[in-house]
Formats: sequence, C-alpha cells, structure tokens
Amino acid sequence: MPATRLSSAGRRASIIAAARAVFARHGLEGARTQQIARAAGVSEALLFRHFPTKTHLYRAVLREVITDQNIVMRSFGEAEASSEGLLEILRRTFSYAMAGMHAVNAEGLRMVVGSLAGDGGYARLVYRRALRMTLPNLERAIEAARADGGIAGETLSVTNAGAYVEHVSTMMMMARCHDKVAIPYDEDRALRDAILFCARGLGVDEGRILKFLKQMKPNEPGDASFVKPAASVAPSNAD
Repeated sequence: MPATRLSSAGRRASIIAAARAVFARHGLEGARTQQIARAAGVSEALLFRHFPTKTHLYRAVLREVITDQNIVMRSFGEAEASSEGLLEILRRTFSYAMAGMHAVNAEGLRMVVGSLAGDGGYARLVYRRALRMTLPNLERAIEAARADGGIAGETLSVTNAGAYVEHVSTMMMMARCHDKVAIPYDEDRALRDAILFCARGLGVDEGRILKFLKQMKPNEPGDASFVKPAASVAPSNAD
C-alpha cells in the first residue's frame, strides 16, 4: 500500500514537531538544520522551502511553545483564596513537574533552560508571560492565607515567591526529561517534600501544611490535562 503523502500544511507541522525536539536539546545555536531535516524525515532542501532560515523555523516553534504555555496555565485553573488554596497551587505546580518529559510543555521548558545558558532572550519572554498570568492568583491566595492566619511573619515579594517556586518545579521537571531521572531524589517523597519545602519558605503554618499533606491525593482528575498523549512524547536521550 503506498505511503500517504502529507499536505504542505501537514509537512510543515511535522517539521515544526521535529524542530521542537532538536531545539529543546541543543538550543538555537547548537541545533543544525541537517539534524532537524533528518528528524522530520525530509531533505534539507525541502525544509528550507517551508522555512527560509533556521531563525524562521525557531520562531514558528516558539509560537507553538507559547500556545502550550497558555494551555498549561488554563489547565491549572483558579485556586481558592485561602491557605488551602495556596497549598493547592503548590500541589498542582509540582504534580505538573513530576510529569517530566510527558508534561505538555516539557520541550518548551527545556528551551527556557537552554536560553538561560545562552543569551536569555527567550527565557525573558517566557518568564514575563508566565508571571503575568500566574501572579494574580498567587497573590490572592497569599493575601487570604495571611488573613485567615495561615501565614505569619514577614511575607515574601509575590513576584519572587512565584519565581522561586517555578525554579524548583522546573529543575524537578528537567531531571525527568531523560530515560532515567537525572537528579537522585528520594522519589517516594519528591512531591510531598517539594510542597513542604516551598510552603515553609512562604511562611505557611506547619500545622496547615501537615494537614493538607495528610489529606492530599497526589493525582487529581484535572492533573491529566498536564500530560501529553503517549504518542506525542519525543524520545529522550539515553543515559
């Protein structure tokens, strides 16, 4: 039976999908168009018919990554304004991180990490968007937690608090973007301890934290929206 010939739009989409994986591993400077063409199963000449330069292809990938970022932010939803809501924000954040290479925007975050090691331009764009989208909910939860007695002492800057939580979650995810977890966590406690660590840093009352952890279900129904369909997970580098 003859192979199905992709439409121009389908071929373009397949090239972008292959480029995402290559850019995620090698960054803009390190990625080679020959690698991308090979991963997409096309000639380099055909790749250049769709994208005149590597930069044009990179921009197309970034547009898709930003779309995925929007999907992730929407899937997190709005947590209630309370101490428990603040702890739920942490649970959702770290549950997403635990998905590793299977997370919806794992390749986008790999590109962020690569950008931080390079010129930082893409990372600045992503962090500004992410903070703009997440800080209002976080700020409401922190203010409510202080009002209901769940937080005492000096409060962190909301911007810094959001960034620090993101830093922990990103490293947890990046460690899980390989065939073997790259950082030797105590895996049985990774989710619980990440919540405990950051909640303490935010100044949440110890009793409230422990009560939340005792009642917590590691996987809530909505968490499924954090994960890509199995067929769309790119192969990882062998360790």
